[in-house]
Amino acid sequence: MLKTIDMATVTPERATSQQKLILVVDDDPVFRRITKGYLDAQGYKVIEAEDGFDGLQKLRAFEPDLVLCDLSMPVLNGIEFVEEVSLEYPSLPLIVVSATEEMSDVARALKYGIKDFLTKPISNHDHLANAIENTLDDTDNHLSDQRDFSSQWFRVDSGDMPEEQELHWHLEYLQQNPNAARSLLQALAPDKDSSQGDWKCSYRLLQSTDVMPLVFDYAWLINGQIAFYIVDSNEEYGAATTLLIRALFHDYLRNLKCFNADLKDIAELLEKGLSCAKSVSPVNAIFGVADLGEGKVSLLPAGLDARWSNGDLSQHIPAGVKLGENCVKNFITTDLPIHSAGQLSLSLIGSSSFSLDIYQGPRA
Repeated sequence: MLKTIDMATVTPERATSQQKLILVVDDDPVFRRITKGYLDAQGYKVIEAEDGFDGLQKLRAFEPDLVLCDLSMPVLNGIEFVEEVSLEYPSLPLIVVSATEEMSDVARALKYGIKDFLTKPISNHDHLANAIENTLDDTDNHLSDQRDFSSQWFRVDSGDMPEEQELHWHLEYLQQNPNAARSLLQALAPDKDSSQGDWKCSYRLLQSTDVMPLVFDYAWLINGQIAFYIVDSNEEYGAATTLLIRALFHDYLRNLKCFNADLKDIAELLEKGLSCAKSVSPVNAIFGVADLGEGKVSLLPAGLDARWSNGDLSQHIPAGVKLGENCVKNFITTDLPIHSAGQLSLSLIGSSSFSLDIYQGPRA
């Protein structure tokens, strides 16, 4: 017989015991009942909330260890709830459960720091148990605030990959649902305009809506560098491969022992990651590091042909071999001058065009 919990007996003090307390926020009473019964049987304590507003009230009263929430709810919807929780409780891990047609909302929620998502209906509750266990494990080991959701999927840790790495079940779902995969990758695009100090970067991406997207991502580093990559996800296992690249790239940057990002180190890590993982494939990509203090850019092509220009110089960057086919042997173009502004551009005929502008002060 399943355990039940008397709400009056659950206190914040009990929530801090070894038995973890989970808050389930969903307007579907059947889903809440089934989920609560399963989690009770797994040894968790569970409290329920019927919408986002009720969830915030329960959150403040009972101090759970983890929140499981829907995205489509009345009164206060899931995105509003996730945003509010991320602001008030930035270290509290959240897992989202959503219908497949809400994939763009899932990606929006991921930007607020949710640690995982599951699609409704949950066909295998072992996936829910694994997601909760992995997320709580990260939290207990103080990794939750550092790890990107994709790092958790691949269980990336300390910039390395285990020798036998099995992909998370999510990737099988994305492989079988290309529309959902496309929506997820597109919605994860970073801000188009950003700045650090006097330097700014801005990118523009135009592409066909009927193919898997060209994916761009970047990160500002505290030493005045900006590291970035572009990946063409239009391959058989493009979504899985792109998310693995995302996980390893950001994990590498978080675990830098020195303050300078190194393109060869990034390429070697990614090549090793792809060789260890199943259901991934070589992809066309390019990687770059701009050192704004020095006013220079270095580029490592991995299958994508590109051009760098700064007003005085226009240099072709030949594609080389793909990422996953030993791209480390490709020629790294270093010390490309930025001056006050520079642009990286590339075009995939009939599919995509991309430009990244890095400049100082107001755009010319």
